[in-house]
Parts: sequence; C-alpha cells; structure tokens
Amino acid sequence: MSTLTGTTQMFGLALRRERLRGSAWYLLSGLLLVVIAAGIIATYPTAAGRAELAASVNASAGELFMIGPIASSDVGGVGLWRMLGVAAIFVSLASVLTVVRNTRASEENGTSEMLGSAAIGRTAPLIAAYGISTAGSVAAGIVVGAGFLAIGASVTGSVLVAGQITMFGLLAAALAGLTGQIVQTARGATGIAVAVVAAFFLLRGAGDAIGGNAYWLSPFGWIAAVRPFALDNGWMLLPVLGLTIALAAAAVWIASRRDLGAGLLPERMGPANASAGLRGPVSLALRTRRVAIIGWSAGALVVGLLIGGVSSTVDGQIDLSLGSGAGSGSGLTQVALYLTPLFAAILGIQTTLRLRGEVTSGRAEAILPRPVARSAWLLAHTVTGALASLAMLIAFGLGIGIAQLGSDPGSFGVLAVAGALRAPSAWVFIALTTLLLAGIPRAAAAIAFIVVGAFQALEFTVEFRLVPPDALYASPFALVPQLPNGAAHPWQALVLIMVAVVLTVVATRLIRRQDIS
Repeated sequence: MSTLTGTTQMFGLALRRERLRGSAWYLLSGLLLVVIAAGIIATYPTAAGRAELAASVNASAGELFMIGPIASSDVGGVGLWRMLGVAAIFVSLASVLTVVRNTRASEENGTSEMLGSAAIGRTAPLIAAYGISTAGSVAAGIVVGAGFLAIGASVTGSVLVAGQITMFGLLAAALAGLTGQIVQTARGATGIAVAVVAAFFLLRGAGDAIGGNAYWLSPFGWIAAVRPFALDNGWMLLPVLGLTIALAAAAVWIASRRDLGAGLLPERMGPANASAGLRGPVSLALRTRRVAIIGWSAGALVVGLLIGGVSSTVDGQIDLSLGSGAGSGSGLTQVALYLTPLFAAILGIQTTLRLRGEVTSGRAEAILPRPVARSAWLLAHTVTGALASLAMLIAFGLGIGIAQLGSDPGSFGVLAVAGALRAPSAWVFIALTTLLLAGIPRAAAAIAFIVVGAFQALEFTVEFRLVPPDALYASPFALVPQLPNGAAHPWQALVLIMVAVVLTVVATRLIRRQDIS
C-alpha cells in the first residue's frame, strides 16, 4: 500500500472537520484584515494626510519594528502597512492550529489509530491537512485581495497582497507539519511552531528597523519585501515558496517512515513506579505539559540569542523604543523584553486551557473520582501555566544575556531576572483564564484570547498616537518592571500579583459548584 493511499478520503474528512472552525479562522481573519485596512484609510482619507502619516511612520523606529514601513502613501500602501503585521500573526496561527489539529492531535486522541485500520497511508493525514490549510490560506488571500480592490487599490498590488497573505498561511502550515513530526504531542507541536512564528515576526521587525537588505533576516521579511503598490517585487515570494516546499517535504518524508504516535524525538521511558513527587495533580499537569514548556522555552532562548546578537548593531543605527507612557526604556533589547510577555501570556493561557481538554477527552473522569479536590485539580493547571510563562521569560532573558557575554558579561544574570520580573503580566491573564474555566468553560478560550488581543490593540493605539501614552497604565503588559533600563513599577507589579491571586481564589470557589462536563 502506498503512503498516499486514502489521501482523498482523508481530505474529505478533514474538510468536514474544519468546515466551521477552519472557515471561521481563515475567512474571518481575511475579513478582519480588510476592516483594519479600510479603517486606517478612513482615518486618513486625503493624499496629504497619508503622505504625512508615511513620513511619520518611516521616521519612527518603534513603528518600523512593530509593523514595518509604509512603502507607498496611496490607498493600497497605507492599508497594507496597517494590516500586514496582523496578517502574519492571524493567518499563521490559523494554519498552525489547522495542521496540528488534523495530524498530531488526531494521533494523540486515538482517531488516527482507528482510521489506520482502514486503507490509509502514513502520509495521507498530513497531506490532507496541507490541502485544507492551503485552501484556507488561498481563501483568506482572495478575501483580502478582493477587499483591497473594493477600497480602490490597484489590481497588481491587490493580487500581490493576496499572494502575501497566502504565503503566510502556507509557510506556517509547512512549519506546523514538521513540528508535528518532531514531538509526540499536539501542544508541543503547536508551541514550537508558534515560537518559530514569533521569531520570524521579531526578526522581521528588526530587519525593517535596520533597513537596507536586513529583510533577509526573516522569511516574514521576505514576504514583506514584495512591497505591493510600490516596488511590486512579486519574485520575493519565490524564496518563501522554496522554504515552504522544503519544510513540507521534510515533514512528509518523516511521516512516511515513523510509527504512528511516535515522533522524531524518541519517547524516554520512565521508571516502572512513580516517585512521591509525581503523584499529585501539579506534578501530573507539569509532566503532561513539559514538552510544550521545553519547546517554547527553547524557542525563546533561540530568539533571545538572535535578538542579543543583532541588538548592538540595531541600537547603533536607530533609536528604538515602545511603551513610552510606561517608561519601558529604549533599545532593541528593551523593546524585545517589552513584547515577550504577550507570548508568555499566550503560552500560559494555552497551558491552563489544558484543563478543558482533560474534561472533553474524558481524562478528568479518571482523576476526579480519586481523592483529588476540584480546586486542587484546577490550581494544578493554573500553576503549570504560571511556571510555563515564567520559564519562557527567563529563557528569553538568558538568550539575550548569552549573546551579549562578550560585550557585557555582567548583563547575563540581570537580563534573566529582567525577563522573570515581567511574569506578573502573564499571570493576570492566566488567572483570568482559570476563572473563565471555572465559570464559563466552553467560552473560556475565546474570551481569554480576545482580552489579550484587546490589550495588545491598546499598545497599537498608543503607538499610532490615537490615545495618550498614559493609557498604557491600563495594560498589565506595561505595568511590570521594565528592567534593566526602564521604569521599575514595583507597586504596580504587586497589584498585578494581587489581582491574579484574587481571580484564582474566586475560581477555586466557583469550580466546587460547577458541572465540569
């Protein structure tokens, strides 16, 4: 039997699975991007206003890092500038989640084992997942391209924008397919893929801030270098396509040779009997999430090394700063440290949401009949989420410190501490997720990520000078110690910790009366 046997049937099954979730992710992301582009154009309806905006943005290192330059001040150029960074995140996440959900997650929950009893080849699920993500990415690109045509952008530029959106999705899908072959859990595969996407995004920002040919630092920079409505360098999509094909081919090759449920990294067999330290709900939660935590932390360490390696060059060329209302300090290292709690919060939320997966998969039924209090079971996932976010932040600080050992040996420990001190901002969102799981578990994931997105949107409004800089004092991301060079915020950090504790305590009360099904 060929490894491709049953691909058509698997594609049909994946299509049925994703008819709602996949469509919502890709099509709504496309519509959101069009709305964002239309909103910025409505804010700057005149050519003079857009030209003034372009001059301001292109002179601001912070905005170049966060979003990128405005290559053209016409309608299409300004709209593309405003939405491209959001597109990179949303469409990439859509592809990562779609591919992992239809490959590694299916192996983890036993669905692939059941399907494997039929005439299904080893690579059929992966290729079907690639087909679904390709269709979704193309659909999102078409929606955005059509939206740009509707707001008056040129045909050539709109087609290239559609190509950019599509390539974000294809690259992330290929990456997720490969990480799904490396590790043995869906959470781990998702975590590593998201960490690499974050590295691509940050390096793209560094490349745009440096200027010149620095866009080669990141595949996202290659996509941005197409510059629709200005240069129309459509050929820049070719190296992205080549990388995508190489990643996808590597994933398919591994899938054709590995055993079902196995990963490229072999599973380490543990002792026959668990130690006393592995018999509680916290230790169980940590053990089930360790691959994802290690993967995210390793990714953060690598990103830190990359940021630390180019920070001196960037700081010598530009004056980079973010979060001015909260005194975050200036320089690439400070900006990177300022942004990292956002990704730590995402990791913490995902880790805490594992509790919902325990319920829907039926694993909670094997735990709760034993002498395990519901509150302890809930807190175990909260603590694991908090430790995961803390580990990632420390790893990121260590990465920067290691890269700067030659130039500033004393900064090694300081940067690790600076990363750790930003953890309370992530803990607030983790505690909120815990409260949502205890109160409205089915909507917990959606509400938690919407809240995180809202606070990140606040950062954008401040950077665009739509609201005063002091508005950042409403954001947990800005109220943590901005060390080593920014404001200390000691009392604000304590308030964040207290808020997290209160939310968690309320959650432990609610879970006692909650029907967890």
